[in-house]
Amino acid sequence: MKKPIALFFVPMLILSACQKENKLNEAEFKALMNQVAIGWSTQNTTLALSSFDVDAIYMEPPNIQYYQGHDQLRPYFDELTEAYKMKFHRLWFDTQTQTGAGEYTFSYEKDSADTGTVVVELKNGKIIFWREYQRKGPADFKDYLRIDNKEWEWHIGNYPEPKDSLPSK
Repeated sequence: MKKPIALFFVPMLILSACQKENKLNEAEFKALMNQVAIGWSTQNTTLALSSFDVDAIYMEPPNIQYYQGHDQLRPYFDELTEAYKMKFHRLWFDTQTQTGAGEYTFSYEKDSADTGTVVVELKNGKIIFWREYQRKGPADFKDYLRIDNKEWEWHIGNYPEPKDSLPSK
């Protein structure tokens, strides 16, 4: 009676091993993300696309940009000229969930750039979901982050008076 059970489970184990998801480690994730940056910075659409799953979703929420799959990403990436450069400053990766993030600058002029963060989800070693959040600012990352000699939109000097959240008795 043990033989029929073994004959059933052994093929299932082999099938399961063959379908095991390809998971990246931190170094491989960093290489994958830098491959996107190099592809965009050198106008190599094929290189950039090779980091994305063929059905990947690329978005800038809540409603700025949305592209799905290589068919929509290719013309988007193809529009980049040598004026466009991308650089990751920091990358973080959770190997367990295959989710990562990066802080980047995407420049396209001498003095202006989009600096932001991207959150990505991977499946089988490819980006399946890319969500970016960015702000326009100086192209130099150190200037973007500096705190002196700036006119801040919000600070304690222009913050509204606190309102009591509890009614007084």
